[in-house]
Amino acid sequence: MFGFQGFRLKVLQVAGGTALSQGMLVLASPVLTRLYSPADFGALAVYLYLVTTLVIVASFRYESALPIPEDDREASHLLALCLLLVALTTSLASVGLYLARNRILAWMGCPPLAAYLWLVPVSVLGAGSYQVFNAWAIRKGGYARIARTRVTQGLTTLGLQLAVGAVASGPVGLLVGDAAGRTNGTRTLAMLDWREDWRLLRQARPGDLWRVLVRFRRFPFISSGTAFMNTLNLRLPALLLAVHFGPAVAGGFTLAQRVFALPSSVIGESVAQVYFGEFARLSHGGGSLMGLFKGTVRRMLLLGLPVMALSSLAGWYLFPVVFGPAWKEAGLFVVAIAPMALAQFAGACADGSLLVLERQDLSFYREALRSGLFAGAILAAHLLKLGPVMAVCLFGATGTVAYVGYGLVTWYAIHSLPVPAGGPS
Repeated sequence: MFGFQGFRLKVLQVAGGTALSQGMLVLASPVLTRLYSPADFGALAVYLYLVTTLVIVASFRYESALPIPEDDREASHLLALCLLLVALTTSLASVGLYLARNRILAWMGCPPLAAYLWLVPVSVLGAGSYQVFNAWAIRKGGYARIARTRVTQGLTTLGLQLAVGAVASGPVGLLVGDAAGRTNGTRTLAMLDWREDWRLLRQARPGDLWRVLVRFRRFPFISSGTAFMNTLNLRLPALLLAVHFGPAVAGGFTLAQRVFALPSSVIGESVAQVYFGEFARLSHGGGSLMGLFKGTVRRMLLLGLPVMALSSLAGWYLFPVVFGPAWKEAGLFVVAIAPMALAQFAGACADGSLLVLERQDLSFYREALRSGLFAGAILAAHLLKLGPVMAVCLFGATGTVAYVGYGLVTWYAIHSLPVPAGGPS
């Protein structure tokens, strides 16, 4: 039977740093919403769409396989491959964005972002490298170090957004702060066990890289598409709101998402990272995978229900007071997506199960279903000529169904293992 005591301790290590980082951003939000307009936040939403779309393929999802190999030598070859791919992806993205910058930004309805487009490859290089070393730290159990990097990232992002916003108009402060925050912390994770890691990396040869490239080929061929759809599903609503209703509405939706980002980032992502590492460890040792899955989802659901309820009440009553009258509609968006936020909080924490079990096919089908639901909601909102609030309500309803499906697909993957791994829950 899996012991949740050690699991909780590891979650608290990661969550402590994340809570401090996200807490600072939330406390500073009333200041940020007075330094920046809803249109500025709309520009940030478009920028985030570009960055996150590229980051998911920065290392072609090979970083997701880093906790899986039992042998450290094979894992180090995989690490070298990931870093090489990040450098290659950043170079290609730089050229592509430069050649197609005007067409891309015109289609997204945000031509003013052209002056800051150079920040996108900077963010891709920094965030891509960070996610590789974050997965490496999960493999090595360096959860305390991950927590420290979250704090430095939050401080960097917030400090620059406040400082630049106080002296310059427009979205530049939001963009520069986000780009710098994403790159911070990479060195801290890279130095976790650098002597041993560097020794193994120096021994890697092209043949070794080719072997791990082929061994884990399901990650780029299937997981990259899955991750792309996942990011598309997360960022597409704000982008389409910007296209159909203008950047001010998209900015309000982005702020609503930030409200739920606090519990999701502090607790949800922390649990997901620890769960990923523990699930990989138990898969090697024959532990109770089903027990870990059921116990984690049950606890997340019980914890998330009051958290999401309080967040939606705060959005309804406090948004115009805390953030200013211009953000009243954003409070309605918070209420509209609260059920989806709860389903995501409980269902997405166990997402790493499918990676460890190498069931990328199920991940792909699950994301395709979610994309279909979201596309149907967006199409329905367009055909029915719904306003922004009703469009977000429809998006939230389909998102709730999609995230419930997350949990059901993961349960099926574990339950269908040829050797029983459930054990008592």
